[in-house]
Amino acid sequence: MPPRAPPKIFQILVKTHKVTVFLSLPNTTPIATVKDETLSALSADVAQGLDFPSIQSTDDFVISKEVKENKRSTGKYQQLDDGQLLRDVASNWEVLFVQFKDPSGNILPVTVSIPSITDDGEEEAPPESDNGMDVDAPTESDRKGKRKAPPT
Repeated sequence: MPPRAPPKIFQILVKTHKVTVFLSLPNTTPIATVKDETLSALSADVAQGLDFPSIQSTDDFVISKEVKENKRSTGKYQQLDDGQLLRDVASNWEVLFVQFKDPSGNILPVTVSIPSITDDGEEEAPPESDNGMDVDAPTESDRKGKRKAPPT
């Protein structure tokens, strides 16, 4: 069977701090457009009050990709050039990162917090029981060796 062709529309996640921007863009989109869309999202009214540096233009940050070895993250990030196309540097559902610049123009390290899959702060509530009789369900050891009689 021939390999599947990459999709024409990529779903891209751009992360910074505790914010994730979801973008749906053609695979021929340049990184400069990704930066424009990210700037638009991060400067929208809904992003006000979130804890990340303020940005005025696309010159205030760069888009980076995590460098992976054997499909494991290394903690290193590669900056993407504005002229590169998504299909050349990313895949569908790729996670890209924002690296902000300080006032002197130096690139700051990636700051992102990834929440745990299970929220340790909340415990599962016990199931509510109805006011009927509480009957213990038979356990596997109670049923062991017992078979239903064949119909006669």
